[in-house]
Amino acid sequence: MKLKRGIMIHNQLLEGYDIVTINSGSVFHNDRIAADTVDFNGLQYIPQYEEDAYIVKRDWRKLSAVEKKTLQPNNNCNDYNTVYLGDIPDDLKICFKQLALDDSKSRDEVLRKLSYDAQKTKKLSTKLDSFLFNYANKKPYSFHCIGVNPPNIELVACDTTKLPPNFKPSDIRYMGLHNDGTTLMSIYTAHKFGNRISINLSSESRHFIFVNLSMIQAYNMLKKKMSINENDINIANIPQIFFKHFPDYPVLKIKLKPYQYYIAPTDNCFHDGSTLGNKNLDICIIYFGSFQY
Repeated sequence: MKLKRGIMIHNQLLEGYDIVTINSGSVFHNDRIAADTVDFNGLQYIPQYEEDAYIVKRDWRKLSAVEKKTLQPNNNCNDYNTVYLGDIPDDLKICFKQLALDDSKSRDEVLRKLSYDAQKTKKLSTKLDSFLFNYANKKPYSFHCIGVNPPNIELVACDTTKLPPNFKPSDIRYMGLHNDGTTLMSIYTAHKFGNRISINLSSESRHFIFVNLSMIQAYNMLKKKMSINENDINIANIPQIFFKHFPDYPVLKIKLKPYQYYIAPTDNCFHDGSTLGNKNLDICIIYFGSFQY
C-alpha cells in the first residue's frame, strides 16, 4: 500500500529524512522465521511475544521523494498529528554524561547512578525542566519513567506488571505494534490526551517505529473492510484487527542517536521502540504532556 497523508514528521535533526526508513508492512509474530537472540550481561534468550502480537517486516528502505512530501509538516502541527525530532541542548547533554548512565549494565545500576550524587542530579533536573518547559505548550507535564531495555529486542514494549516480582527477562512477553490507549479514552478521543517525549540516554542509537495513521484514520479504513456493527472494535483491540486486515500498510522507522529525542502522540498511533542490532543496555527517559514546537 501507499503511504497516506496522516501523522507528520517535524524534523530538527541535521540528518533530515535520512534517518527515516520505510517497509512494506507488518507480520504476525509466529510467522517470523528468524529468531533473534539476546546475549547480554550473562543472559541468553530468545524474546517472546504476546499471543496476538504483530511485528514489523524487515525490508527497510529509504523514503522516496513522494513519501518525504507525504510526511512533511504543514502549518497545522500539534500534539496529536505530528512526530517531532530533535537534539537536547549541549548543557543538558553534559549533565547526563556526568552521571555516566550509558555504560550501565542493569536498571538497578541506572537508578543508583541517578541517586548517587544529589548535586549533579539536582542540576540535571533543573536543566531538564527548563528544556521541557520550552515545548510544553503552556500545559502541565509529568515524569513517566526511566525506560531500560535489553539490546537486540525488535519491539521493546511489554507489561511487566503481570509478572511475579522475581521474573527473568526470558519470562517477558512483548506487545508488538500497539497504541497506548487506556480505558479512559476511545478511538474517537485518543487524540485528546497529549503526547510523550522520549530522550535516548543510551550509548547506541535506538529506533522509534510507528504507523503514520491516527486511530480515527485506522478505524475509517477498517469500516471499508468489515462490518463495524458485527465487530466490536475498540481502543484496546484495534491494533490486532488493523494489522490483520492491513498487513501491507507501511511502517516507518526513525533512528535516534544518543541524546536525541522524539515527541509522539503514542495514544493516537501504532508504534514501538526497537533495540535490534544493539549490544548495550537501552536507556531512555520519558515524560507525558502536550509537547510541540
